[in-house]
Amino acid sequence: MLWPSILLVELKMNQEYQMRLWCDSKSTINITNNPLQHDRTKHIKIHRFFIKEKLDSGILKWSHVSIEDEVADCLTKGLGPVSLSRLCDKMGLVDIFRPL
Repeated sequence: MLWPSILLVELKMNQEYQMRLWCDSKSTINITNNPLQHDRTKHIKIHRFFIKEKLDSGILKWSHVSIEDEVADCLTKGLGPVSLSRLCDKMGLVDIFRPL
């Protein structure tokens, strides 16, 4: 998300809005918003500080999405037919092999 925004700035097409990160993990959101570094999060220290810097500067914004509405799950997990169909429809994916 950051690379295309830098490219748009170089092309003189500045954006006036925050990029929104959707996450279904409240723990992840809390870790990045918590100013204290915990012992259990040492392995993500560099990534956490990078994201925290972008959040503090206003470039990025966290938004929580419920696990039922996480559209990326239809690309990364084995789902049942109802959940898969609902999430694929939400993303606008079309079955090109389905007869009209």
